[in-house]
Amino acid sequence: MTDDTPEARRRAFRIVAGGELRRALPPAPVVVDEPLRTGPPEHVVEDVSGGPRSLAPGAPPSPGTAPLEIARHLRLGEALVWWDAKAGFDLRPLAWIGGISAAVLLVASLLAPEFWQQPLSELWRPIAVLLSPMLLWLVREQFSQRAILVTDTAVLEVPRRGEPQRLQFSAVQRVRRDVLTGGVVLTGKLSKIRVPAALVDNTRAAIASQRKGALRSQAERPDDPLRFMG
Repeated sequence: MTDDTPEARRRAFRIVAGGELRRALPPAPVVVDEPLRTGPPEHVVEDVSGGPRSLAPGAPPSPGTAPLEIARHLRLGEALVWWDAKAGFDLRPLAWIGGISAAVLLVASLLAPEFWQQPLSELWRPIAVLLSPMLLWLVREQFSQRAILVTDTAVLEVPRRGEPQRLQFSAVQRVRRDVLTGGVVLTGKLSKIRVPAALVDNTRAAIASQRKGALRSQAERPDDPLRFMG
């Protein structure tokens, strides 16, 4: 599993012009000549703005202050409630898939030793079928890399490539499972938000913190069998 700590997500997920994801450069070292102290040591308050922090009451913690490349998509006066980014690869399922594939090949070898005597032109086909779930998982992990922001009125998606999407809470018409990311997809009249599986729970909690106690008629409720919007 790649480094997916809050600070790594905050520093690594940088959106630049053209939709390209670039890794942030480490800050240059700063050398400060410290004056000689003659009195008792002073209490120093460390800056913890880069660590996990809650941006709004009832909202889940965000991995620190939102990078400028992500925060610039907020509108004037809009309050950021929560944000996070899927910026790494979860390789743990690959170990399970590889182990199951190896077990199947072992059983095939025991039951049919002639399996390995096939020509290479024929042998690669069943092996490719066994390993195809690993390739599909890697493709899903790559496609899932994006940032999700929840404000006091809307959900924003900042993908690794492509244009950012915005969807007001009141404009969500349908919520469904998303085959491409393994999470959910929120559909409106003019836009669509894809929430990766790793960010689904916190996105739901952040939305619930802003819609708690809101009175909505049946006509205003989206088609949401997952109860994602509350």
